[in-house]
This record gives sequence, structure tokens and C-alpha cells, in this order.
Amino acid sequence: MTDKKEYCIGSLAAVEAGEAILVEAGGQDVALFMCRGKVVATNGQCPHAEGPLHEGEVDGAILTCPWHGWTFDLETGECQEDDSIILERYPVRIDGDDVFVSL
Repeated sequence: MTDKKEYCIGSLAAVEAGEAILVEAGGQDVALFMCRGKVVATNGQCPHAEGPLHEGEVDGAILTCPWHGWTFDLETGECQEDDSIILERYPVRIDGDDVFVSL
């Protein structure tokens, strides 16, 4: 079993500004979103066709991928078009203005 590693991947102020952010952590793309007052970290690529999720739109808790319009619940990772597809989400910790994610 691999231990998770924590990475400092951005500033809370930047995420609170309303724009999704794409960062690299541990060789992996991670997208940060503000969802109902909480920072959510997901895989940066859509599990459907690897679209750039940080370019998608968020409405409430629903993220729409910009490539094919597939939608994901940011609170659960569930895909609304195919319930067998789950968007990978990562644990987030806030310390001051720093956003940390565990991968």
C-alpha cells in the first residue's frame, strides 16, 4: 500500500476569486474548484475523454466538462451521464492561505 503524500498546491485567495485552477502535484494534474464555499480538488482530466476540467463551468456543485458536456457532482465525483464513471477527488486541507492536497 502506498502512503499518500501532501502537496501545497495553491492559495485559498486564488480559488476564492472564482476561477478554477490547474496545478501539477506529484506528476499529476489536479484541478481546484470552489464548490458551495469549500475547496474541492479533483483529477485535472475528465475520466470520460481526458478533457481539461479546469476549463469547465461550475454551477452549484455540478461541473461540466468543456469537451463533451459531461457533468460531474463535485461533492461526490459521480458522473450524471454514466454512473459507472467517478471523477477522482482528493482530500484538501487549508492552512492559512495555503491549499494542500493529499495524493
